[in-house]
Parts: sequence; structure tokens; C-alpha cells
Amino acid sequence: MHLPPLIPPASITPYLSCTGVINCTNARIRDLARAITISEDDDIGRTRALYLWVRDSIDHSNDTGHKDLVWNATDVLAAGHGLCFGKSHLFVALCRALGIPAGLCFQRVRREDGSFVLHGLAAVYLEQADRWIRLDPRGNKTGINADFSIDEEKIAYEPSHEGEWLDQHIYPEPWQDISHLADLSSDLQDFIEKTGQIKFPPINQMKAPGTRTICFT
Repeated sequence: MHLPPLIPPASITPYLSCTGVINCTNARIRDLARAITISEDDDIGRTRALYLWVRDSIDHSNDTGHKDLVWNATDVLAAGHGLCFGKSHLFVALCRALGIPAGLCFQRVRREDGSFVLHGLAAVYLEQADRWIRLDPRGNKTGINADFSIDEEKIAYEPSHEGEWLDQHIYPEPWQDISHLADLSSDLQDFIEKTGQIKFPPINQMKAPGTRTICFT
């Protein structure tokens, strides 16, 4: 895939923090992260194991017919399913539980009917490779084949249509406007449709938390 390069953040520290959404200090998260990676010898192996587990063991809510929106990492783990956002929250929480810096990435994707939705994925800093890589734990199906790769990023959707974009920044937390939409949405489908209102990334969120710069239709 020909993807725009990631812009590395100035500091690793925020990408190791545990928060209400990425609640990596939770005992179940910590225990699971250790159990999944018990046979791995380095962070590349641990990251790969965590990624594959979330991608393949946690259902994608929309693919499997779930109607409830699950958001926080621990809730996604308990439910056994989540949208791309929730699965990314869980993956990032598992990485941070092991001291592996990880964050969130976002892109705008055009659907077959011409409408747009937002898609969430993740990025991880691998010290051995000395760089950040994108990883998409959405879950594969016909037409989608995301995978763990250091040499060539293999995410679910390659931007190829007018109006699509893949934000190059890595965020320590979900965008405030996405979280706001999650709070306002009545169910999973309502949330998915609402994400189509987001036209541009919040370019100032990392510099000035609380600043709302996203444009809506």
C-alpha cells in the first residue's frame, strides 16, 4: 500500500499513559497482555501477538450483527466485540500494559454508496526498529486483509477515492469529537452514520487539548 508516512510525536510519554478509555492498569488487561505474550522474547513478538489476538479473537461489532456500541478497552474485552475504534482502544491498552508505546490513528473512508464514515486504527512504536508503524486490528473479511508487518504497512483501507484521507498523526486519546459522538449516539448504527459528519482531522488537538477544530456537515 502507498500510505502517507506517520508523523512521529515529540514525546513517547503520553503513549504509555492509562486513561478512562485506554484503561491499561485494569487487572484483566494486564493479565491478558502477559498471558498472550508469555512465549515472546521481544517487543516485536509481543506486539505481533497482541495485534493478532485482538484482530482475530475480538469480533467486529458490525460484521457480527451487534447493535450496542462498546467503547472502553475493558468493555470491549468483556463484550468480546467492538467497532474498529473499540478494538483499537483494546489493542493500545494491551500494548501500554506491557510498556509498549501505542496510540490511535484515524482515516475517512468512502462506502460503496458514496457516503463517508470514519475508521479507527492504531500505531505502535517499536524500539528495535526505531520507528512507529500503523496496525489495523479491525478484523479481516472478504476484501479486507490487514496484517502485522514492519516492512510494509498492511491496513484495512487504502485511501484511493476523492474525499478520503488518512491522518498522519498519532493520538494518545480518541478525538474529542468522536467520543462526543459516541456519547450522543443511540446505538452502533447511529454512531457509524454520525462519524460521516467528520470532514477533517482535529489538527490542533495535540497542541491544545480541548480546542474543537473538526468541521461538520
